[in-house]
Amino acid sequence: MIVEELMTNKYSIKDLEQLTGIKAHTIRIWEQRYNLICPRRTDTNIRYYLDNDLKKLLNISVLIKNGIKISKISKMSDEQIASLVLEYSKYKGEYEAQINGLKMAMIDFDVEYFDKLLSQCIFNFGPDTTFNQILGKFINEIGILWQTNAISIAHEHFISNLIKQKLFSAIDQMIVNPRPNTEPIVLYLPESELHELSLLYIYYNLKKKGYKILYLGQSVPAENLKEIFDKTGRRLFISIFTTNPFSEQIREYIRKLDDLFGNNDCWFHFSGYQTQNIDIESFNNERFHFHVSVEAICNSFD
Repeated sequence: MIVEELMTNKYSIKDLEQLTGIKAHTIRIWEQRYNLICPRRTDTNIRYYLDNDLKKLLNISVLIKNGIKISKISKMSDEQIASLVLEYSKYKGEYEAQINGLKMAMIDFDVEYFDKLLSQCIFNFGPDTTFNQILGKFINEIGILWQTNAISIAHEHFISNLIKQKLFSAIDQMIVNPRPNTEPIVLYLPESELHELSLLYIYYNLKKKGYKILYLGQSVPAENLKEIFDKTGRRLFISIFTTNPFSEQIREYIRKLDDLFGNNDCWFHFSGYQTQNIDIESFNNERFHFHVSVEAICNSFD
């Protein structure tokens, strides 16, 4: 037991709620009624859970979503639960099994399992469904989990780099017919913003739709955007605010862009975690457009 605890992560019940989508109150009831998992306690009597508890709850959440009652699940062994989840992972539905599998790969820092799972998804569902329905939803969850401290920076960096490799590879291999008479799009992250997954997801989707993309990537000063406009004439910009600028700094950032571009016809589309804390309608105008989600940005370019 001591060795197990040294080699594993420790989670609060709030962490389990964030990672599995199962309410903390429900988890406690399942512990008491069915003895599904057994929390450990610190020297100060604070409850905590280990990786095996998290994995079991991730699997149980898949079975619950597929209509299996907890009373029936409680009578299954861990092996039976995992086997049934594997069976459900072959089918579409809400892709809960596939997304939870990606979470397990992230928690265990398991590159081989991540590659195997993604390959199975592409084989079973095709690349578009894998990148949009499965990885797209997973990318959104990573952002939430990181912001709420349910996963560590190491977890976030590990899984983000794996997904970036897959997205860049898919983008490079994509062969599409360019859309005629469409404005080229510049994709960038603002200065000090390093969280690139959502921007790459937009890149994948817009290139698939035939848009010409200039991808600038991380931490681009506003002045450089004006330089892009002056040298290339590109007037349409998309960015994601995950950690920067902070919500209370967004109005100042917009004012800076307005001053830089003056009366030139240029348009900006924004989304991201920081924009969730503002009244986006009060920011929307002819030049600046805020969207409730990354998917909403992609859909606005149909």
